[in-house]
Amino acid sequence: MKKIINLVGILMMVILVGCGKEEVQTKKLYIGTNAEYKPYEYIENGEITGFDIEFMEELAKNLGYEIEWKNLSFDGLLPALQTKKIDMVIAGMTPTEERKKAIDFTDIYYSSAQAILVNKDTTGIKTLDNLKGKAVGVQLGTIQETMANEIEGAEIKRYNSFTGAILELNNKKIDAVIVGEVVANNYLENNKKLKLAGLLDDRQDGSAIALGKGQEQLILDLNEEIKKMKKSGKYQKLVNKYFGG
Repeated sequence: MKKIINLVGILMMVILVGCGKEEVQTKKLYIGTNAEYKPYEYIENGEITGFDIEFMEELAKNLGYEIEWKNLSFDGLLPALQTKKIDMVIAGMTPTEERKKAIDFTDIYYSSAQAILVNKDTTGIKTLDNLKGKAVGVQLGTIQETMANEIEGAEIKRYNSFTGAILELNNKKIDAVIVGEVVANNYLENNKKLKLAGLLDDRQDGSAIALGKGQEQLILDLNEEIKKMKKSGKYQKLVNKYFGG
């Protein structure tokens, strides 16, 4: 009888250890992004890739998480986060004061200027003030939409993606598009009819990871890993890879 009891005890320990291993293996984060913002996040060979993607996967790996990516429209990311359909968002998102009322953010992990794109034969546009009374294209829900809303008399054209705005600009249906500098450079490589009208250096809008309220410890953990990644040099390698150093 004593042997049977001992055997049962051993079996219970094995089961408990096995359950513990399973829990670690299935530790998962559901992360939302908008894979239409190259080089931050985009689709290549049927897979989501880009700076944000590799950056987030490195952070998650170091914290012991698996990731299941959810590719959503940009303006649908925060509603999905607030309704807990996803755990966090990484999509070149700026932590504005308005957004902070509903969600929390990590430290900023990358900053860049904003840019104005126009057709090559367009003159007289270099700043936001030059866009008064003009038709300006932006993506729905972005910091660029907020900037455009401040332009006196501008006709704001909102698109589900910047690709749609660039297409309209190519066809001269709008006068300009406001977009992040590194993304603008990517569009210029593939749209020879367009040019950079001006950089808005006074609008250095940073990107951060967005999380729902009440995730203070996870935010602290992510911030610590961001610091470690920058210190190790892995962060700079990704910057060089996607933004050219």
